[in-house]
Formats: sequence, structure tokens, C-alpha cells
Amino acid sequence: MFAAVKKATILVVDGCLPVSSSLSLVIKKLGYDVVTADNGESALELLKSTRIDVLFLDISISGEKSFDILSYVRDYLPDLPVVVTSSSMSEMDESAVFKMGAFDYLVHPVNSVRLKVTIKKAIIESERRQHASLFSVVITNSPITTVITDKEGNIEFVNKAFCRTTGYSLNEVLGQNPRILKSGEQDESFYKELWETITSGKNWQGEFHNKKKNGELYWEKAVIIPIIDPTWAISHFISIKQDISVSKKEHEALTESERRFQELADLLPQTVFEIDLKGWITYTNRVGFETFGYSSEDLRNGVQSLNLFAPEERERVLQNMESRVKNIAFDNHEYTGLRKDGTFFPMLVYTTRIIRNGVPVGIRGIVLDITARKQVEEKLQRLNQTLEERVEERTKKLEKTHQQMMLHEKLASIGLLAAGVAHELNNPINFVKINFSTLRDAVSDFQEMLKEYSLVIRKFEEGNCSATELNTMRKMERELTIDTLFKDISDIFIESQRGFERITAIISSMRNFSFRHALDERVLFDINNGIRDTLILARYEYNNYADIDVSLDDLPQIPCNPEQINQVFLNLIVNAAHAIASKKSNSHGKITIHTWHDNCNVYCVIADDGTGIPIEVRNRIFDPFFTTKEPGKGTGLGLSISYDIIVNKHGGTLTVDCPTENGTVFTLSLPLEEGGERS
Repeated sequence: MFAAVKKATILVVDGCLPVSSSLSLVIKKLGYDVVTADNGESALELLKSTRIDVLFLDISISGEKSFDILSYVRDYLPDLPVVVTSSSMSEMDESAVFKMGAFDYLVHPVNSVRLKVTIKKAIIESERRQHASLFSVVITNSPITTVITDKEGNIEFVNKAFCRTTGYSLNEVLGQNPRILKSGEQDESFYKELWETITSGKNWQGEFHNKKKNGELYWEKAVIIPIIDPTWAISHFISIKQDISVSKKEHEALTESERRFQELADLLPQTVFEIDLKGWITYTNRVGFETFGYSSEDLRNGVQSLNLFAPEERERVLQNMESRVKNIAFDNHEYTGLRKDGTFFPMLVYTTRIIRNGVPVGIRGIVLDITARKQVEEKLQRLNQTLEERVEERTKKLEKTHQQMMLHEKLASIGLLAAGVAHELNNPINFVKINFSTLRDAVSDFQEMLKEYSLVIRKFEEGNCSATELNTMRKMERELTIDTLFKDISDIFIESQRGFERITAIISSMRNFSFRHALDERVLFDINNGIRDTLILARYEYNNYADIDVSLDDLPQIPCNPEQINQVFLNLIVNAAHAIASKKSNSHGKITIHTWHDNCNVYCVIADDGTGIPIEVRNRIFDPFFTTKEPGKGTGLGLSISYDIIVNKHGGTLTVDCPTENGTVFTLSLPLEEGGERS
């Protein structure tokens, strides 16, 4: 709707001052603004500079002729109504002014009532013309195609949008039928139905598949409206159309995209879903319907997502939904699902927000039915439990076997040492035995001397002792070399004492070596003592082949199993002796033993100058049953058990190195504290 003009401005052009003044006075009394001009030039200046709503023009004005002013108004101010005034006017003049576009005419003197009516009619006409002009500008420049035809369908008007869309100019289509745009893609029944609709006085709307001047096809959405004249007959048709080719393609592309998305979603083996912010399900794929047992009709009627979860989990579901909308991370995505038939199943739900214009409008996600996985997990759990029991049982058996292997290896070591120990014991025992025989003979001689001494003393007491008896006693002393015998007896006792001490040391070392603590028992032990005991017991193994160079620093005691540590020393020392013996050298080799410590560990190096270990087998020497010795001369367990004792049971280290000049160097470390730090 347009606002009404509150106060019109009227231009009075008249060369007669009395007439102009009289007319202006009456117009002012009627409530209008008045401007005047007494000649044509002044009138044109005002028309060019001032907004005029109605022009009163004296046909006999001087200067510019009145017809020139009418021509100017017609060409440049078509919305301005012109009322021609005159003292008299011929029919010819009257006809001419109306042809020039005059709205009305008045004859002087002007009746005030007639003047009032004429002004109102002129103002109404001015507003109508302004509105029509405005609508014409709007329609002409509208981006929407507009076509006006007569009642026969012949084109009388098209706007600029029509020309831009079709490629036809205004002159090319005036008088033509819109059928010039037909593409042939729509059959005659389509146009017949259209024509029957609009000729019956009804509006028609639909889509045209038309063809432009250059042959390009395009789509238009149109509304055709019949125009009814005062006699209720159709006078014109107005067609308002919009090119929808782009939107049509976009719609087709969107439809194709939606179809493709639906097909792809239906191919997925998991449920895909979307819900709004209130929890109502807005979309799901084929698997979603199959998984939860709902139908498409159920979805159209409304399915609340909370109903798909076990009742006891719905509070957590609500919390997680709120966290997801707020983009707050949460960890637990496993739930118990509830089907329409009331059955439950385990599921995983992964979700993300649906964002539109930067604002969350819903949640999208997938649902994984993990029933099969849960069954497998339960089965695996049962199998795992059974396996753990079997592993535990097997571990116990292996541990028992390992203990037996260690015991067998220890017994084998003891067996290996038995002959040597026997030999080591035999030497001092034989020595003591010989000394005992010598001592027995000396004692027998002393007994004879004592008898002789006793006889001489008794006779001397009786006063019957002769010189002959004394000489006999002296002779016996000389024969028995009494002085030498006294010294020999003293030496025999000293040497026998040393033999007994040697025997005691061997037996003590043997007892220390064979003493058994519990396998996992740990006692404080000085490994130097273990090395000394081992050297005593293994002396027979190395004595004929190697010299021993021992350098033992003062060491703190460490928590360990002494028997196991001694077993390691025995294995390493015997291996060193055998390595030197295998060289079959005429001279003795050398076994070097050195111990030291730092703040964390005690260390021991046992090195030999034997044959060494070939590089190709060096990384296998700690493997069970691996040996480089000749068949029958080794079990292949010594080094593997030693490694297990030092590394696994005591938390230490055991390494091997073979210098380029031959030989082997074993280095072991043991922590000062149980479970202590390794270095």
C-alpha cells in the first residue's frame, strides 16, 4: 500500500494576472499549495525544479507555446495531469490538447465547485499514474520474468528479465505467442491442460522446460493469471516466471546425493542414525531398522532414542548426549541396547555433533552390535583362565624340572670334582699315613729304650748297676740316634698337622659347596669366600694346566643364594681349565680372577688364555644344551644355568668377551641390595 499525498502542489500558468490571482486564491482555500507562472519559460523552469502534482495551463499563454509545454510534460513528466484553461476553445483545439495528453479542461470563469472536483480528480489521476509508473519500473527491472499477453495469448509486454533469460529482444517477441519458447520436451496435453485452466478464469502454476533463442534448454517455474475486465471477461494474461535451471540441477544433484547416501548407508553393516536435540530419531539406515526391530512407519510416528537403551542406563545416556552436544569428551561408549521386542544386546555407540551455521542441531552416530564380540570375549576369558591354569601348572613343572636340572648339573659338577677331591684328600692322608708308620717305628724304638732305661735305673737303685749295663744303654742310644729321633718326631707332628689342616679345608669347602639353602632363600655372603672354596675343590681340574692369579678386593656381603653363586664360579673356573687344556700346550696357561665393587654392585671377572669361543657360536653359549666340548665331556647346561642364576634369579648381569689374542673373559655383577639397581 502507498501512503496518500498529504498536501498537493499545483502550478497555475496564466498570463492574465487577475485570472491567475483569482484561481490561485480559490486553490489555496481548498487547502493546496500554489505556485504561479505568467509565461511559458517560467513554467518550464518550475517544472524542471519543483515537484508539481497538477498543472493548470492557459492555452493562450505567451512565450513558449502551450503545446510545447504539453509535449514536454508528455515526454518527461507523464505522471503529471494537465488541466487546460481557456476563455474559449474550439473543438479542434479541444481535440488537439487531449491528443497531446491533457487530462481535462476548464473554461473561464471557473466555477469553484467544478474547480474543486477537477483538482481532486487530477490528484487521484496523478497518484494513479505515479503508482502505475512505479509498478512499470518494478516489473520492467524485476529479476523475475514477466510476460503480458492479450486474451488470445499474443505477447504485448515482456520485461528485461525475459530478454536476459530467453535471449529474445522486446521487438522480436511482440505479437508472438509464448509457444516460440517450446522445447518439444513437454507434450501437447500439457499445453492443452494449461490453456483450458487459464481460459476458464483460473490461475495455473507449474514448470516449463523451454528453449532459448540460442537453442539452450532451461527450466522455468511459472504462474499464469487471467486478467478480468469490468465485464467479467478475460482481457489479458500475466505470466510470472523464474528460471529454475540451476536450482533444478541442484535439486537433482541433491536428490542423487541423498539417494547415493541412502544406498551407501544401507550397505553399511552397522546402524547409522541421526537424532535431534530432544532425542527424537530423525534418520536411520536399513541395519538400524533390522537391529532394533522398528519400521519406517514407527520412525514417522516418532521414536525416542532413549527407548533404545536399557532403563538403568538412560540417565548415563542423557549425560553423554549432553556432553556430546557441548563437545565434552567422554570415554564409556558401551551400552545395553533394547529392541522393540524387549530383548537386550550389548552395543557400542560412537557419536558426533551435527552443526548448522555454527550451532549444534543434533547428533549423528553409528551403533555396533557387539554380541558376537562379547561371546568371543567370554570364550577367550574362559580359555584364558584355562590357559593360565595350564601355564601355571606347566610353569610349576618347568620350575621343578629346572630345579632338577640345576641339581643334576650340581651333582654332575660334584661328580666331576669327586676324583679331584679324592686325589686332593689322598695326598695329605698318605703323607699322614707314612708319618704315622714312621712315628710308630720311632715309638717302638722309644719303648725299647725306655725298657733299657727302666732296667738300668732299677739296678742303679738296688746298687747293682754295672759299667757294662751303662755301656749297653749308651750303645743303644747311639744305634737309635736318639737326638735325631726327637727332632724327626717333632717334624712329623708339624707335617701331620699341615696334612690335617689341608684335609679340614677341603672338607670345609666341600661342605660349603654342598650346603643347601632354599632356592628362593637369600643370605648375606662374601663371594670372595665362594671363590676360595671353589678354587680348593676345583684344584685338580686346573692344577696340571693352569696357574691361578687371584686378586680379590675387600667386598661387602650381598644377599644371595651362596650355593647357586658357588655353582656359577665352579662352572666358569672348570670351563676355563678345560679351555686351556684343549690347547694341549706344553706350558701352563693362566686363569685370572679379580673382584671389586662400586656403590651398586659387586663384580667378578674370570678370564683364561685358552682357545676362546668362535664368533659364529658366541651368541649361543647361554642356550640350554649347547656346548663346544667333545661329545660326552659336557652337558651343555653349565652356562645356561649360570646365566639363569645370575640374571634371572639374582638380578645381575653375565657377559662374555673374547679378546683378539684368544682366551675368554666372563664378567658378572650382582646387586648389593636384593632387587637393586643394575649397572
